[in-house]
Amino acid sequence: MRTLSLATVSLVSLLASLVGPGCATEDCEDGEMCHADETSLFEQAYEEGQEEGKADGTDCSGVRVPDRSGFQKRIALTFDDGPNPATTPRVIEILERHGAPATFFINGSRLAAPGAKELAQRIADHPDFLLANHSQNHLDLAAQTPAKVAQDIDRTDAAIRATGEVPRYFRFPYGSSSCSTMQQVRERGLIATGWHIDSADWCFAAGKGVCPKETFRYVPDEMRHDMAAYVMSQLRTTSGGIVLFHDVHAATADALDDLLTRLEDAGYTFVRLDDQTVFPKLHGVAPPPQTFIGDRCTTNADCGFVAGGALGRCHPAGFCTTSCQGTCPDLAGRAQTFCIADTAGTSPGICVSKAAAQNAQCAALPGTLADLRDRYLGSSSASPARALVCAPR
Repeated sequence: MRTLSLATVSLVSLLASLVGPGCATEDCEDGEMCHADETSLFEQAYEEGQEEGKADGTDCSGVRVPDRSGFQKRIALTFDDGPNPATTPRVIEILERHGAPATFFINGSRLAAPGAKELAQRIADHPDFLLANHSQNHLDLAAQTPAKVAQDIDRTDAAIRATGEVPRYFRFPYGSSSCSTMQQVRERGLIATGWHIDSADWCFAAGKGVCPKETFRYVPDEMRHDMAAYVMSQLRTTSGGIVLFHDVHAATADALDDLLTRLEDAGYTFVRLDDQTVFPKLHGVAPPPQTFIGDRCTTNADCGFVAGGALGRCHPAGFCTTSCQGTCPDLAGRAQTFCIADTAGTSPGICVSKAAAQNAQCAALPGTLADLRDRYLGSSSASPARALVCAPR
């Protein structure tokens, strides 16, 4: 369960007292946005998103998505905090130009602005867009009373239904949830939706195109002037997933066209959030069997997994592999793996399966043979070793 430190709570209270009653943490007037200590909350969300080891789909996190791999360079674009008549139309136009679906998680209080309701209706009517619930006032819901949480969910839910769209997805502001708030979301039949990649566009917007270190420390220094590079660097680890943006920022609209072009050039494709083949666990659907090192394949698309931070690919011998130096990751229930030199020359070292019952001592992989091979060490500090592996013929 997410909790805030006493220091953070004190800081939130101080900020509220400084900015006035319109942004107090207990209440907000319609049309006003309430923001607590964004740096602290977004950094907590980033750290929570990096956590591993929790049972997928069974915790109360508002950040973590149950689907953690298998995206095969497919991305669901999501935009929070709108609609903003000054920036959302530009975002929509760029998305349409690229034929990119998107989900807009709106704050109900935003609809008080002139033209905002019309924007929400435009999104709801669009065949490639989804209108979703991001609460009424963008409060840290984990710090609110159950009655306030219910009110913030239900008011925006009603606003979405007024467009003719039935809301299916809910995103906690800052990803800040507790087991109690998560229960309220699920009781309403909504799917709590976190993200895999935070674009940190809110930080780049705060610095007018530069993400200051004091605003968000997790952006590498060499990328503080380049949001697209930061997003691309994260996607190399996940190979896709749900990406978080905010359509209320001019900086996001300014950077979006270039970013989508770079993603397309790198082989990424854009999918709807409700695509159950990409996000089965999010929708309560049993995922297809996961491919892994040593599985049979014909194309790279058959090996859409990330293992040890490396993207799976199909070796010319017809099995899934990744590059390696010294060691390779294992997966429960699969044959153990081993790093060997690649005689086919696709990379210096490749991960292969050890000869085991799971692969019928390599007989289940026609392009391989059982052979005793030395470990490929490369520049690693691994110890020399030999193993009977399913090596390429």
